[in-house]
Amino acid sequence: MKHKKIRPHLLTNNTIDEKITVVGLSYKFLHDCYHAALTISWRRFIVFYILIFLFTNVVFAFFYAIFPHAINNSTNRILDAFFLSIQTMSTVGYGSISPNGNFSNFISSVEITFSMILNAVSTGLIFARFAKPISKIIFAEHAVISSHNGVSSLDIRVANGRKTVMLNVSVEVSLCSFHKDEQGRVCTRVENLPLTQDRIPVLKVLFEANHIINETSPLYHKTKEGLKKTNTVISVNITGIDEATGQSMYCYNIYDPEQVAMYSSFKELDCNQNDNRIFVNMTNFNEIQPDRSHQPIEPSVNTTIDTSTNK
Repeated sequence: MKHKKIRPHLLTNNTIDEKITVVGLSYKFLHDCYHAALTISWRRFIVFYILIFLFTNVVFAFFYAIFPHAINNSTNRILDAFFLSIQTMSTVGYGSISPNGNFSNFISSVEITFSMILNAVSTGLIFARFAKPISKIIFAEHAVISSHNGVSSLDIRVANGRKTVMLNVSVEVSLCSFHKDEQGRVCTRVENLPLTQDRIPVLKVLFEANHIINETSPLYHKTKEGLKKTNTVISVNITGIDEATGQSMYCYNIYDPEQVAMYSSFKELDCNQNDNRIFVNMTNFNEIQPDRSHQPIEPSVNTTIDTSTNK
């Protein structure tokens, strides 16, 4: 039986950038071009590099072409000037065409110096983009508020999208609200949601983070409509160390009120053991189901539950 593959949950529509739009602050690309070069998509990075390469060659080709005899063995002044610029910048030098005279040799010297800087910068940026640690943590599409033995809890399901394990994983869940007070001032409030287990020595496949909703919880007596009114979202931050590279990995996800399923629970995942190996079926990773207990008993302050899943 062929199972549907679970792909990492992209954070394009669930990031802080999508929730908040900042105006009034000036952003200058040249003042932070290194960060911009690391954060833009690969498609934009390649297109931007090609445009710089072509524009630079056109500029130097113009200087080669303004003099009629600046290129040896030239049959087409404009095309030969452009191709000479490309050969000079790439340090190929086929020998069929070459600069002629002091002016063209001076231009080629300047172009070689510029090309060395451009190649060094582009090589460093490409290496930095490849070397940048990227986690493959999969977040479930919804967070759920369920009941375990009469105790309400917020459950968040995450999984490791790589075959290697993550070490010393730390999970932090916060309640972030952005609203205006009675005086019209913008208020930002971040409240920590303590988890029953916030550290995992080894994360191989799956983990469920659980927050008990009691009298001390910021979610106590909160409704979905109330969360919408105060523009409240649930932020999940995960950090750990990748086994293969030894680098620190991090990722985060944002759940808005529409992505919090009330009185629901995650469907159980099928686990089978065969020949001392455990097989986990992740087909139902994002699936939720209605909770049979619609009126859970609120726990006392000292009540604890253990509903974490670490496989």
